[in-house]
Amino acid sequence: ESEKFAKLTISAEYLWWAGRGFLGVFLEMIGTVGLYLYLQNSKTEKWAFTGLLLTLTHQMLGIGVFAIAYFLFPAAGHLLQEGIQGIIPFVTMKGALGGFFAVSLLSTMIGLFCMAIAVQRSGMLPKLSGWLALLGFAMIPIPGVVVQFLANFIWSAAYFWMAYHIYRTYSNKITTGNFLQSTERVAV
Repeated sequence: ESEKFAKLTISAEYLWWAGRGFLGVFLEMIGTVGLYLYLQNSKTEKWAFTGLLLTLTHQMLGIGVFAIAYFLFPAAGHLLQEGIQGIIPFVTMKGALGGFFAVSLLSTMIGLFCMAIAVQRSGMLPKLSGWLALLGFAMIPIPGVVVQFLANFIWSAAYFWMAYHIYRTYSNKITTGNFLQSTERVAV
């Protein structure tokens, strides 16, 4: 078991994955703040703000998760290859580290649930787009390459749908001269 861990965590593919995780969490932060800013003057601002706080909690913890994945796990892999077995208790998903990951996952699931309610009730975005984002993220802990591809595809498609809807809303307002009026739902 420890040999598999060592081989995995020192591979270039693993380091690429963990580095991508840093970038992904950073981009999530930008998107989450942007979504809140778009919904802040809606009737669902409280839901959106709650979702913002909880998902930002996940994202701050997520930076820690990927720091552990990128720096600690490969170092432990090298030590294991040198025969130092005492490192195993520090890289297990049990105990405090497992709790850290669980809090991160729970905070984002609750946060995305709040955002999905905000999106649905606001009337400013496609009603199902928030629920699709939640579904995509809920699939991320499920192992498997195909499931991971689907999870990321669903999540990305939901946010693209929202972004496209916002683009269409504002491009219609600019061409009609109604840019400074309140945000209205435009059929997509």
